[in-house]
Amino acid sequence: MIIFYTKDIVENIAILKDEEARHCSKVLRHRVGDIIVFIDGEGKFYESKLIDISKKECKLKIFKDWEGYKPDYELTIAISLVKNTARFDWFLEKVVEIGVTEIVPLICERTQKRNIKEKRMENIIISASKQSLKSSFPELHKPLKYKDFVKDLKGESAFIAHLNDYSEYFGEIVAPRSKITIIIGPEGDFTEEELSFAFDNGLKPVTLGKSRLRTETAGVVSCQIINTINEISS
Repeated sequence: MIIFYTKDIVENIAILKDEEARHCSKVLRHRVGDIIVFIDGEGKFYESKLIDISKKECKLKIFKDWEGYKPDYELTIAISLVKNTARFDWFLEKVVEIGVTEIVPLICERTQKRNIKEKRMENIIISASKQSLKSSFPELHKPLKYKDFVKDLKGESAFIAHLNDYSEYFGEIVAPRSKITIIIGPEGDFTEEELSFAFDNGLKPVTLGKSRLRTETAGVVSCQIINTINEISS
């Protein structure tokens, strides 16, 4: 099933614009009268009929809507940006497919990249959501400095991934159906000062396993751990 996206909805009429309209009419060659399913990014699916096609728009008449699946957990992944943009794109795509609530790009002391292309990332979120049949988009924050993010966290369900002897395995200490934040460090890991700052602010050190993972891999693994815990407990 091909899913489209638009938030341009007034009563029972929706409009596909730009790339979504082009994909509908030019690539897939839909015609007036065809049935179109789309999401609004805020939790709903819609079934509609294509009633008009113009050069840059497709007009849809909605005749059915329903709530999409919503995970019974909330997961925020705060993760250092990485130098290779394609690797961060891969992380973003995969955690959206698995299920994440918020994504916070972090600027740590050893972070080499300091900015993001918001439009590109928004497009990845839309594409991955449609691919995985998710009707709600995660919230993508602007890059934040590590200490600014950490000092505003509450430590009860906040964790920092760190491979050392005293860290517990993430999957063994998180509770299902809960609100969780996990912080993933940069290439080269956190500095000792950053770790001390995290611990002073109540974050719990956790490990994601015995292997030393790349930043973007650690982000995906942490997301899958939470998803699996909740699938098993449901």
